[in-house]
Amino acid sequence: MLTDVARLLRRVVLPTLVLVASVAAAGLLATRVLHEWWPLEAESWVVRWFADHRSAGLDRASLAVSSLGSATAVTATTLLAALVLGPLERRWREAVFLTGSVALQAVALLATALLVDRRPPDVPTVQDPTMLLDFPSGHTTAAVALYGGVAVLVVGRLGWRGWRRAAVWAGLMVVPAVVGVSRLYRGTNHLGDILASLLIGLVCVAVMNRAVLSPTAVWGVPDMLRTAGEEDEEGAGGGPVAVVLNPSKLADPEAERRRISSAVAARGWGGRLLWLETTVRDPGVGMARQAVAAGARLVLACGGDGTVRSVASALAGTGVPMGIVPYGTGNLLARNLNLPIDVDDALHVALYGSDRWIDLGRARLDQGRVEHFAVMAGVGLDAAMVADAPDDLKRMVGWPAYVVSGARHLRDRRMRVLLRLDDRPPIRTRARAVLVGNVGRLQGGVELMPAAQPDDGLLEVVVIAPAGLWDWARVAGEVITRRRVRAVPRPGAGAGRGNGEAALQRYSARRVEIRTDRPEPCELDGDHMGSGEVLRLSVDAGAVRIRHKAI
Repeated sequence: MLTDVARLLRRVVLPTLVLVASVAAAGLLATRVLHEWWPLEAESWVVRWFADHRSAGLDRASLAVSSLGSATAVTATTLLAALVLGPLERRWREAVFLTGSVALQAVALLATALLVDRRPPDVPTVQDPTMLLDFPSGHTTAAVALYGGVAVLVVGRLGWRGWRRAAVWAGLMVVPAVVGVSRLYRGTNHLGDILASLLIGLVCVAVMNRAVLSPTAVWGVPDMLRTAGEEDEEGAGGGPVAVVLNPSKLADPEAERRRISSAVAARGWGGRLLWLETTVRDPGVGMARQAVAAGARLVLACGGDGTVRSVASALAGTGVPMGIVPYGTGNLLARNLNLPIDVDDALHVALYGSDRWIDLGRARLDQGRVEHFAVMAGVGLDAAMVADAPDDLKRMVGWPAYVVSGARHLRDRRMRVLLRLDDRPPIRTRARAVLVGNVGRLQGGVELMPAAQPDDGLLEVVVIAPAGLWDWARVAGEVITRRRVRAVPRPGAGAGRGNGEAALQRYSARRVEIRTDRPEPCELDGDHMGSGEVLRLSVDAGAVRIRHKAI
């Protein structure tokens, strides 16, 4: 209970207080300190321009538009939507989110208005029976909270991305925009009032989204807030929850045990815990197999990317869901899947989230055994960087330790590579590193493979081949801007031959073979595999079930 209250304060109350303080400070600065400064004169010019272009028809239209943000309209629409989402569709999370967004903006709006006493613009005001507040604009803030909240729900329900997501947002956010313009037209608010209102509304929507809908939701999932499909499929009689724990990643293993036990107990599974600790010789494969043999309903991979990779490898094809509780340096799979890094939030998703099937990569170095990877395999500079990163430095500073290690190898001699992609003609090139990814985001949020998706049945291939300092700058610029140097051949789209002079080359394939002219270091998900001359990779589509939250 105390943990829930602390999270509520941290996720809802604290951001709201910061928001109110920031907007109020800006308002006081404008009204008390900078009241004669030229931007305020520009604000007055905007309102006067609207006042000079009024007409009877525009007056009526502006009143109709303003009413979309009136207290009566917003309250009625919110209650109606909550009624449909809650009692009728049993989607209580969405209902709480929408009503909470509107209520939170009202609280923030009133608190700000009490702190800042700003007079309306010095122009004749169109008679307005719905007028609420001068600073900020109550109509605009309420419209942002309502229609912005609806946009979040629509995008989340339909799962749209890209231009469709942008179109939904643009279409619904037109409403608060025109409401704000109508307030300027009617002479009730300054331009700064409208801008402050837009900020308040958007922040309130974001705060409630994180508090209620996102994987980092503040509360657990009591029965009344459960969405259809979230109920425990196995029931109270299901198997144990297995915890595969890497103790080397924990500063206080006993404290973390208590934290995990408490979270599982709150879910109602507290008496059915199976604790399995990894060892130097077995980073988690044997433990995960033991969990499957014991009939585990859920396996929690508690450690870094190496632990997650090992557990995922053992769970491939079993259908047993895996929850990721990141304790590592990079935590790349969690970040690429947009899972929370905070341990409490990660436990919440693992215990209450929905499931998602993702691909795994399969890799074999020379004549060695086949191993899985969930994030990325690398040959050359990337693997040398992983192998040479000091463990003590990683514990102290985290992923920047890899940057220090990588700097040592920037001037290493380039390797000659023969690259085979599916059944296409081989590509001969020189490179400093070849990376093959199931997902594309590196440490620090760098998107090396923008096209990578964890469930598309493809592997993305990047050949990094800078010849000098200028080429390294080009590579950095191309990665940061996500610009593709060459078209990416898709399976079945025809063969392509690499350009040995290109600093960055990108491809897609289901099967990849990398041959080098000398033994080169190789790595899988940050684990050093050793050195070899031939690395064969393929994709195991839909191999593992990850506990995930869709919204």
